[in-house]
Amino acid sequence: MVQTFNPDTVMLSQSGGQEIRNAGFTAEFLQTLVAQSKTLQLGSPIQMDSRMKRVSTAGELTDAYFVGEGEKIGTAKVGLKDYVLEARKIAVILPVTEEFLSYSWAQYFREVLPAVVDKFNKKIDGAVFLGLHNNPFGANVLASATTAANVIEGPLNFENLLGLEATSDAEPTAVVGHRSVNVALRGIADVHGNYAYDRNSNTIDGIPFHELKLAEGQAYPAGTLLAGDFRNGLKYGVPNGTDLRIKIADQATLSKAQNTAPDTGDVHLFEQDMQAARFVFEIAVAIPNPEAFAAITPAPAPAV
Repeated sequence: MVQTFNPDTVMLSQSGGQEIRNAGFTAEFLQTLVAQSKTLQLGSPIQMDSRMKRVSTAGELTDAYFVGEGEKIGTAKVGLKDYVLEARKIAVILPVTEEFLSYSWAQYFREVLPAVVDKFNKKIDGAVFLGLHNNPFGANVLASATTAANVIEGPLNFENLLGLEATSDAEPTAVVGHRSVNVALRGIADVHGNYAYDRNSNTIDGIPFHELKLAEGQAYPAGTLLAGDFRNGLKYGVPNGTDLRIKIADQATLSKAQNTAPDTGDVHLFEQDMQAARFVFEIAVAIPNPEAFAAITPAPAPAV
């Protein structure tokens, strides 16, 4: 009889070389990711039966007609928009110490889940909103606003904030920034002294404000603020049956982790009596409506 994997009783030390897929782990991982990821919080989910899905959405009708009694009614066509959701892998490798080898899988997962979600979240959001990390999804929010010519060049002030809301035809569902622009935002007020940013509700002129968190070493573009109809403009999907995959290895060579003196070069797990855990997940993201987004960016420096 095949035994069912029980994360409460199976130890890490018993699972070397095995790939662990557990529905409970995947559900907890996704729940935690959704709580942090601006992509998943603001975008709309799309059901995916495979790693790639082509989606057609109805656009605007080509025409409508005023008609008199007995007159023929003209016909109209529906503009269709196609876009593709294609799942991309995101992965991280974490060292596994001797202490962790005595843990059950459930204990270990609780310990490392925050670190894994933090890394995945910062990578996904950095790519989707700003095009960082060699963005595997193609489009990003800032570039989409630029493509749609929905960019206001200038400082973060009250006039430009109002313009940000009105630049796109779509009603914005969120404003997205970064802690580096928070000081400027909190000081913006109209001529009557009414502040645009409400700390109690975390809104800008009544629109929810969200703060991106970026991976270490990544810089948020100074003076930049994003806004848009994220529900209709940003789509994501997780293929049916996709699990968070975890594997413990002690035979691999980690080329992206380098030893320090006295040893140098790649880390060889077997030679150095070490183990590592690899976490892999798949997610698809698409921006079918670039015109749904707008941005404020600093005005270019005048030519010398």
